[in-house]
Amino acid sequence: MTRLGFMRTTRRILDSVKEAESMGFEVMAAPYATITKADDREYAKIADAAAAGKPVSFLTSTAVEMCLDHFKKDLAPMLSGCRVYASGSATECLRRNGIEAEVGEDGVLIGEEGGMPEGAAEMRAAVYRSAEAGIGSPVLHMMIAVKRGELDWLAFTSPAAARSFFRFMDGKYGEDDSRTYLDDHVKIAAMDEPTAAALVKLGRKPDLVSAEPTFRGLLQAVKDQESS
Repeated sequence: MTRLGFMRTTRRILDSVKEAESMGFEVMAAPYATITKADDREYAKIADAAAAGKPVSFLTSTAVEMCLDHFKKDLAPMLSGCRVYASGSATECLRRNGIEAEVGEDGVLIGEEGGMPEGAAEMRAAVYRSAEAGIGSPVLHMMIAVKRGELDWLAFTSPAAARSFFRFMDGKYGEDDSRTYLDDHVKIAAMDEPTAAALVKLGRKPDLVSAEPTFRGLLQAVKDQESS
């Protein structure tokens, strides 16, 4: 049985563990962040832009999910009169909910507070806040497993998850030893191109990038790699 480690937000981790186990993986999982909703005025920026026919861009799948929670069934009709752009896994998340998006960024950027490019406030809709979960027992156990070579794969679903885990590893083992463990003791998979780019920037090119930018697609890509 393939041993797989991953980090997810607190709102996704339980469902993600169940999904991975249902596909036959032995799982180690840890939360990397707690997500909370931002001020309603941020959502109003999106509605105003859509009403004026201005483009909007979803930077993360979490941004899509937060907007679905806020606007509910009104989101797709609301966006039908404007161009919609998306990055990485946000594209597939929108498509699953009946919203087609072009790859790229334009207009009002929708994402995490403190996690978007600089620009005019009216062109940035920070629809959620992310607070790092900290180095609790689950992530500590995962780090020890990486050091000992007890995990087959680490699967990263976002740039933030990759940065969080690498920072924890560097803090515990030092950057040199940390990179040795991450380079030599475990294979690494990325869910989408933004996550792959973040891993490269961290100094570790992923062994696998999922062609389908969803968590299930990532799991299937790892499974296919192991059986090939």
